[in-house]
Amino acid sequence: MTKKQTILVLLLVLMARTGFAKAPNDKLKEQLLRYDYSRVLLQNDLLGYIGNGQRLYMHFDTIYKDPANPHCYHVAGASKVKQNLCRFTGRIDLHSFAPNEESDSLIKRYHLKAQYQLNEDANQRGSGFFAGRLTSDFFVYRDSICFDEVEGGEDGYNNNQFEGRWTSYRTKISKKANFGIGRIPDSGNLDVGAAEFHVDPEKQHLGWESYTKAFETETPEGQKAQAEEDREWWKGDKEVFISWQSKTENRAFKLDIYQNRRYLQTLDFGKNRPDYWVDQRDYNFDGHRDFAVWLYNLSKKQVFLWSEKQGKYVHEPFFDKLESPTIFKDGRCIVDTRYVNDKCIEHVMYQYDGQNYRLHSTLVQRGYYPEYDRLIFYDAAGNRVRELQNPTFKQFTPLWQKYAVLYYIDG
Repeated sequence: MTKKQTILVLLLVLMARTGFAKAPNDKLKEQLLRYDYSRVLLQNDLLGYIGNGQRLYMHFDTIYKDPANPHCYHVAGASKVKQNLCRFTGRIDLHSFAPNEESDSLIKRYHLKAQYQLNEDANQRGSGFFAGRLTSDFFVYRDSICFDEVEGGEDGYNNNQFEGRWTSYRTKISKKANFGIGRIPDSGNLDVGAAEFHVDPEKQHLGWESYTKAFETETPEGQKAQAEEDREWWKGDKEVFISWQSKTENRAFKLDIYQNRRYLQTLDFGKNRPDYWVDQRDYNFDGHRDFAVWLYNLSKKQVFLWSEKQGKYVHEPFFDKLESPTIFKDGRCIVDTRYVNDKCIEHVMYQYDGQNYRLHSTLVQRGYYPEYDRLIFYDAAGNRVRELQNPTFKQFTPLWQKYAVLYYIDG
């Protein structure tokens, strides 16, 4: 064999390994491109860094599919490094799909790969553009696309991994800039955590102080850090910044609430231990974040709903009786999981009608097994009107099926 023939053979082998052997499944790609991936891509619990480990904040305001090009998604959002906030627009271009080997009979799981470019406003100080590649995991259920959190909470979980570089418009200097959910891709010695993301103590000064301190909820520094981590920084001048300080008066545990650093109100929790954790999410689906406080070593929750009319938070006693509530945003529902005993777990669904949380239905599970005793339905007055014995997943209502898939109560 001549030298030229040898080189040709080697080239063909290399092409088979890197190209032809891994050519995208055109049929699968055609099938999956018909879906809308906006909700999969529009996930904002992002951690990121730029350069030598400096914290990078990223937030997506909108992502929508191009009506003429199924590969293309238009993006708008904001980035922040230190105190410098920049608005960006750009696009994400999907280019390949692959099946996830962990799929089962209930859901089909996949990986997608894409390219992205996010262009910051050139009129803003310190602006540039982000460009790189994205990997994301999703699953298909009832002919719709869902963000894959099946392994959320497990060691090493991550998703929506953006890996690329940021380049300055003015200086043309380029820096590594990566971000993602759960972990950050190629984070080197910044992330020293085994099970979850954990910042190297020697790099905490690079904007990670509040992230680390926020776990110390019982200290004044921890309270301040948690409030900082909960900020809606991407709103800029329109942000409503909520912070708080704990205190004890006459043996009663209280929280002083501040809005944009001005005193707003005091929440009184009576004679409770000062063990607590704050959760600022929307509990009544009105577009405003509410103020929930877990008490008693996280075994009891009190929720205070934001009242636009009163200009303060108002206690909602409905949540006082709940054991472990989950916000089921897609159904405008609260689902409370009650551990009756080792042989019985109840999932109780309450649907919010704009004023009240109405008892909708109860799914009774046989302990920790994916088997069910009953599915009970109620009328508007809370009276039992129908009951299914030993229901299978196929007998669930569409609402329960979606909840079961999204929150994995079904085996």
